[in-house]
Amino acid sequence: MQGRGSLGACRSCLVAAALLGWAVSAFGADWPRFLGPDGTGISPETGLARSWPEGGPPVLWTLDLGEGFGSAAVSGGKVYVLDRVRHRQDVLRCLDLATGKEEWNLAYEAPGEVPYPGSRQVPTIDGDAIFTVGPFGNLHAIGRTTHQPLWSRHIVKDFQEPGAAKADQPVLPTWGFTQSPALYKDTIILAPLGPKVGVVAYEKATGKLRWKSPPVGPGTFCYASPLLVTLGGVDQVVVFTNKKVDAWVPAILTSVDAATGKVLWTLETWKPYKLPISNPVKIGEDRLFISGAYGVGCFCLKVKKDGETWSTEYAFKDNNNCAAHLHTPALYKGCLYANSFDIHQPGKAGGLVCLDLEGNLKWKSGPQAIFDAGGFLVADGLIFQMHGKTGELWLVEASPEAFKPLAKAKVLKAEGATVWAPMALADGKLIVRDLHQMKCLDVRKR
Repeated sequence: MQGRGSLGACRSCLVAAALLGWAVSAFGADWPRFLGPDGTGISPETGLARSWPEGGPPVLWTLDLGEGFGSAAVSGGKVYVLDRVRHRQDVLRCLDLATGKEEWNLAYEAPGEVPYPGSRQVPTIDGDAIFTVGPFGNLHAIGRTTHQPLWSRHIVKDFQEPGAAKADQPVLPTWGFTQSPALYKDTIILAPLGPKVGVVAYEKATGKLRWKSPPVGPGTFCYASPLLVTLGGVDQVVVFTNKKVDAWVPAILTSVDAATGKVLWTLETWKPYKLPISNPVKIGEDRLFISGAYGVGCFCLKVKKDGETWSTEYAFKDNNNCAAHLHTPALYKGCLYANSFDIHQPGKAGGLVCLDLEGNLKWKSGPQAIFDAGGFLVADGLIFQMHGKTGELWLVEASPEAFKPLAKAKVLKAEGATVWAPMALADGKLIVRDLHQMKCLDVRKR
């Protein structure tokens, strides 16, 4: 471990710091984890500009990074990004939100490389702890005040049994770990998705394993993060698995009790669902909206609880109005918004789409405006949509009436045509990145 501390540092004082929490800051709304403050891709910020000057929103700062797709978490005027030194290390960097100046960093050895190399994850901020998961499964809790590790674990190695056959072990996913943890009370929850363990909960303060679930699939993997959701009055964690690695077969959707890891219900999709990546979205007290690429389109699942018995049924399926490949749809003011782009069926891309909760299409931007696999977020009645090939940022009104673009500007280089990272918004500042640079844009009303 490099930087301002090592794993051998005084753990007792660091654990105490983690338990103290973090004071509420005087800054604007934070973006402390993947998909924002409540994991929906929506920011509560207001006072954002509805038009931009020529050349786009002002650039407040630019930061060069190692190759990758990992984006920012923002809390208390600080920006946290998990960077990657190719072949060698993961590096957590802390920046000043106003200036982009790096204030500290902490690195650890993580040798190796995966296809589409580089960083993947958004750090998770909770109290005084920063939780990071590297592409090779290195899990760390790092103190915001001490800049030192509180504890560390490994999502693969923690569950490997000495002498067991390879088929009995958790494995590194083909494209690396992309999960962000679900936070539940005093635990963080991740999914090793091995043949003998499915989902696990670690204590936030110590890293001690609180519980582990039985297997939730045949020991393969997907790239969606565990989703914490309340259905039927029960807090639960919903995860995807593949039936086979990188194959055109059905996927498996499973729910476990967030407090115990007990399996509550499971569902095998009625048609092939290769490589789930975007997360399910809760759209009602008992409903989950799910969308993906590779021809699955979108569907809605109704979850029922009768006593101690759980069951599921499709509210609708065989719907091709949305194919959210990389980025999770957002439920905003009673409508679903998504970047619909199936990378293997680009001719069927809908672009930015708006659906009602029955899956009916209200509007789509395609074929005139297609955004490849770029990210988006929603705030103040606006959609910020990145073009995944060109690095062009669009500003669109979040209205069910029609596709109403308000402004657009090229803000990133788009080297390699893979501007796939999610964005972050905090204190009127939009943080975007391409493969090698992160930029902070001033999107406040002038």
